[in-house]
Amino acid sequence: MKENIELELEDLLELMRYAFLRLDGAWFMASVEKFGLESATELDIKAWEMFSERLGKKIASITDLKGDFSKTLPKLMKIQHILMNMHSEIEVINENKMIHRVLECEVWKMVQKVWSREAIPCHKVTLASIKGLLKGAFPEKEFILKHKKKIPLGDPYCEIEISVINS
Repeated sequence: MKENIELELEDLLELMRYAFLRLDGAWFMASVEKFGLESATELDIKAWEMFSERLGKKIASITDLKGDFSKTLPKLMKIQHILMNMHSEIEVINENKMIHRVLECEVWKMVQKVWSREAIPCHKVTLASIKGLLKGAFPEKEFILKHKKKIPLGDPYCEIEISVINS
């Protein structure tokens, strides 16, 4: 006998985030097992950049993301972080420069259980993810990304400086 199970939207989102992030982690660990950390990291970086570019395009089309970059980027990042279960903030320095801080990261919580701080490549994947997201949402712009702080290296948060080089 089939039962109708109804979930609140927030509960469904939480399950989807959990499944998505655990699948990513399982895929990465299986890749490390088969190909080694260096090759698995290269694959992960490429996959996240490609995925994030498509996600950026989708978010931009669904939200009709247009207007002042310094106002639209925080909205884009907030959506990504809801999906990734990250707690973050964006500090707008000026219309072409922002500081993105990840204050609490679900991925970091997961990987630190398995990997040493030195082995964790999440900061490389973070840059690739942001690069892809920006490319998908703002294809007419070019960016410079600088990773200033990294939780895995003992900093209290991850911090990425995002600069537009052609606005």
